[in-house]
Amino acid sequence: MLLFLPLWVEKIISAFAAVFILTAQVIFVIDIFKRKIKPSVLSWIGWALLMGTSLVSQIFSMGWAWSLTGLAFSTIGCVCIFFTSISLKQYIIKKTDWKFLALGFICVIIYYISKNPWLTTCFAILADLAVGIPTLVHACKDPHTQKSVAWKLGLISWILSLILCIGHDWLYTLFPIYLFLFNGIMIFFTREKTYNRK
Repeated sequence: MLLFLPLWVEKIISAFAAVFILTAQVIFVIDIFKRKIKPSVLSWIGWALLMGTSLVSQIFSMGWAWSLTGLAFSTIGCVCIFFTSISLKQYIIKKTDWKFLALGFICVIIYYISKNPWLTTCFAILADLAVGIPTLVHACKDPHTQKSVAWKLGLISWILSLILCIGHDWLYTLFPIYLFLFNGIMIFFTREKTYNRK
């Protein structure tokens, strides 16, 4: 494996990525406390479980890589957002959200059956998207319930994570690419112009 960056540079970029994602998560929690947003709570617990599955799978199969820092912080942050939303009763749950959550748990079953990190990671991404559909729908239909600067900070974090992936196995790249795209779509759906059209 040809490393793109020296290890000390990877550690610095990884620290910045972690700071951005951690800041995004804290801002999201603050936005919940201020009652500015109403997260789709099943998306957040689903994300925590699925990202955690992918993280554990990659660490067990290939060891720790600095590019996983953002994924680790995201997992912890999703758990915090879930519990904050539940405790403050500041969340959205629709009946259809349960179907998407159930679809997401397919990844966990595949993880226990296959033990294949590529298969698990690919299904984790598909499951993560399935769990995230309620959040995307809420952002489309009612943008102010999901609007937060946290999505922009998350995007920056995943850009830094993608830089760290250069020179590493493609397995490490899959989740950051997906999360970069998801954050970008959320930024697009919740932009100011959306409000002006409604």
